[in-house]
Amino acid sequence: MKGESKLDKLNVGLVGVAGRGGSYQSAMELNGARIHAICDINEDALERCADRFDKPEKYTDYDEMLGRSELDAVVLGTPMPLHVPQSIKALERGVHVLSEVPAGVSIEECKDLVRACKESDALYMMAENFGYMRPNVFIKALAEAGLFGELYYAEGEYMHELKQMNEDTPWRRKWQTGIDGVTYPTHSLGPILQWMAPDRVARVCCEGSGQHYRDPRGDLYHQDTNVMLCKTVKGALIKIRVDMISDRPDSGTNYQLQGTDGVYESSRGGPGEDGKLWLRSLSEEVKWHALEQVISADSLGGQYLPERWLNPPEAALKAGHGGGDYYEVEDFLRAIRGEAPCPIGIHEAMDMTLPGLISQESIRRQGRWLDVPDSRQWPEEPARPQLKMIWPERLLGSPPQPDVPPGYVLRQLRPEDVEAHAVLLRRAGFEDWTVERTEELSRNAIPGGFFVIEHLASGKIVATAASVHSPSKERPRGAELMWVGGDPEHSGKGLGLAVCAAMTARFLQAGYTNICLSTDDFRLPALKIYLKLGYEPLLFTDGMKERWEEVYQKLNWQP
Repeated sequence: MKGESKLDKLNVGLVGVAGRGGSYQSAMELNGARIHAICDINEDALERCADRFDKPEKYTDYDEMLGRSELDAVVLGTPMPLHVPQSIKALERGVHVLSEVPAGVSIEECKDLVRACKESDALYMMAENFGYMRPNVFIKALAEAGLFGELYYAEGEYMHELKQMNEDTPWRRKWQTGIDGVTYPTHSLGPILQWMAPDRVARVCCEGSGQHYRDPRGDLYHQDTNVMLCKTVKGALIKIRVDMISDRPDSGTNYQLQGTDGVYESSRGGPGEDGKLWLRSLSEEVKWHALEQVISADSLGGQYLPERWLNPPEAALKAGHGGGDYYEVEDFLRAIRGEAPCPIGIHEAMDMTLPGLISQESIRRQGRWLDVPDSRQWPEEPARPQLKMIWPERLLGSPPQPDVPPGYVLRQLRPEDVEAHAVLLRRAGFEDWTVERTEELSRNAIPGGFFVIEHLASGKIVATAASVHSPSKERPRGAELMWVGGDPEHSGKGLGLAVCAAMTARFLQAGYTNICLSTDDFRLPALKIYLKLGYEPLLFTDGMKERWEEVYQKLNWQP
């Protein structure tokens, strides 16, 4: 535990406080925690938020907050691709983590998160709040009591049209509606897995309904409805449908549960729609019973609802997501204080997250059934080395030509661009990037080797690539292409290709004969750019060939 804070007054940092992170304030404070620090990359919004808190420390840089603030826990209300790196950094410092959903956006980074949890004394919990809603809590209690009999089928749906939210929070345009498959699985799958516990999903297949909608830029969203079928270890079948695109009245989340002695169907939100269930213990006649009647205190609710839902505090009733936000925070803080086990720890988080990630591979393989890994079985292993690529000798005399689209200009980084460059790289996913790192990179770049692309209408720099002189005994004329990044709002225009082409051509002009770069398996858009330019994989260690074959398959690339 960092600093001298006491368990009865935990110091908490809210990250992404101008967005989702700020919604945790009330539940944290009402459950005895203190909001000690707030963090958001939007400085103006951060200042506006500060008035709601009692003299909090304010940070625009997450790393700085972790390094300077006396924190016991952080709440990560940040975009999906930041959940794992930010969680790991906190865990490494012994800071407890409550992370928004899903846990991660790739299998490899999920492995890194599991490893970090094993090595840390701090607690990790995923903030899947739909399982805390009153109806879902009730169904869980009935299932645990055996009133549904043997559970063998369930359905979960997340039907929430979010096209405007994609524009308001552009990261969603890639991570939620830019990748085929079930990209946001936990709200629909999470409660079902809690009902079926200790079962877990063993394999999945996934298909989509096609693409029928375009965003304001004319680009197609991913497939409108993605359906994932799951088979559990115990043989149950689960169907998950996620649709964040189709024009339709909002029905939110919908659930069904079928057992040998009972069935439950939630309300779908339409006129006259109410939740209903039948249990053999309620009536031998197979007929529906209104959920609200059965859940009442003078019926099964009085026997099976947890006490906190029989007599909920006013704060819980006013909290978001049907009280889920309040009770998940209560459980997180109780787990930190040692009063109760963590209900959605690292392996439960993986059980809810990994099926969706595997579904994205299944849909790429035309709906093939694929196994879902069990994070409990992952061996402890060192982090995998990055992929490396080289500019082939046969192309040393063929510098690529940058093709910059109208409305943009390619130029070198200027001293007045340093702060804007740091902002750009944070927007591109390098969330811990600072002005100081840009200044250091500028000092180490070869002459004329720090490219940016400026958007003329706004004056903003929206893409970048830099260089470093990287000699060794084996390759005295060595150089490395580094820190390629683009603004998500300007994606799809070929800016990354243009800036990398310019940097590669500059290397060749300067006489470099050993040009390389390093990157990660999950950076598929960047990998496609490098392959298109002409860079080739360097198979420098065991397993590299298989990793590249997987990359080729994901990119539909013919080497």
